[in-house]
Amino acid sequence: MKFRRLGSTDLNVSVIGLGTWQFGGEWGIDYTQAEVDLILDQAHDLGINLIDTAECYGDHLSEQFIGNYISRRNREDWIIATKFGHEFHSIFSRTDRYD
Repeated sequence: MKFRRLGSTDLNVSVIGLGTWQFGGEWGIDYTQAEVDLILDQAHDLGINLIDTAECYGDHLSEQFIGNYISRRNREDWIIATKFGHEFHSIFSRTDRYD
């Protein structure tokens, strides 16, 4: 895996990150924690250390899966990028919320 320094930080991130929108259930699949664990383990084995998520991926579901996984692993192995500013209403339905 290739890595690059993130901006002016000392963080080295993999050039390939793992997007986790699918963990929120909007792909028509309801993931289990065990399935998420396997995906994240495989990403780790391939050298990926960047996880991309957001609060609106399944109304925090993706973040919950990731948090549960990370709590049982070495936190230092991962860089987590999350986003905010959306209110989840239902699958494929959100509004911007920046207050």
